[in-house]
Amino acid sequence: MVKQNLHCHTTFDDGASTPEEMVCAAMEHGLSSLGISAHAPMDGEDWCTPKEKEAAFKLEMQRLKEKYAGKIALYTGLEYDAAAEKNFDGYEYIIGSGHVLDGFYVDSTRERAIALIKHFGGAEKAADVFFANYASACAYYAHCAQLADIARADIVGHFDLLTKYNEQGALYDTQSSWYRDAAFAAMETLNAAGKIFEMNTGAISRGYRTTPYPSPELLHHLHDIGGRIVISSDSHSAGSICCAFEQCEQIARSCGFDELWYFNGSCFEPEKLS
Repeated sequence: MVKQNLHCHTTFDDGASTPEEMVCAAMEHGLSSLGISAHAPMDGEDWCTPKEKEAAFKLEMQRLKEKYAGKIALYTGLEYDAAAEKNFDGYEYIIGSGHVLDGFYVDSTRERAIALIKHFGGAEKAADVFFANYASACAYYAHCAQLADIARADIVGHFDLLTKYNEQGALYDTQSSWYRDAAFAAMETLNAAGKIFEMNTGAISRGYRTTPYPSPELLHHLHDIGGRIVISSDSHSAGSICCAFEQCEQIARSCGFDELWYFNGSCFEPEKLS
């Protein structure tokens, strides 16, 4: 049984539930610890935590830590986007993610995901679907690999986020050698830098995917290169706090993993999959 979730959002950014509602839901599901990860502030982005609310978020987390001490361990996290400012003060762990690439959104809507593909395909080659898909996937994974240079980034968030709208291969041929080469190269760079990868069920709870990020194919490769994993829900409401965690455990085992990594407030430690 998964005992910790380090990726969820609240009313301080684009979530629907308050931090306390998330904490109560986590306890109801038997979690021993919970990390609430605010979206790092970015100018003009209403899905991010406004700079003027960061202090209030940290104060609320401290209040909840004191109120629920002895019942559940709570951690104050940040989901940092490569397009955001690097300000990690007051955060206990950092999730590194890529939501915005070259000014285009990776995952907000299917239309925007297609716009990203067309952008990297180039106007003169817009009709060349293969080239456009190849170029956008390569650019995305190269962007993700840059998180290796962010020393404070502990966890790689939803690694293959660009496949959010890719059920049945609608946008990308994830079985092709060019796609795998791009994803594997980024994964190997991040793993060599000591980053932990999350199995993220956010797209399952919102009905976009039937499996977590990263895909089983990528998870197999991560295992083969000695990678480490956590399981998290990327929940934006209390009702999905532990969405598909049992499915994640089954997939993790099928990919060869026999342990999960847990944050203890200062570092990550492994525990055997039960």
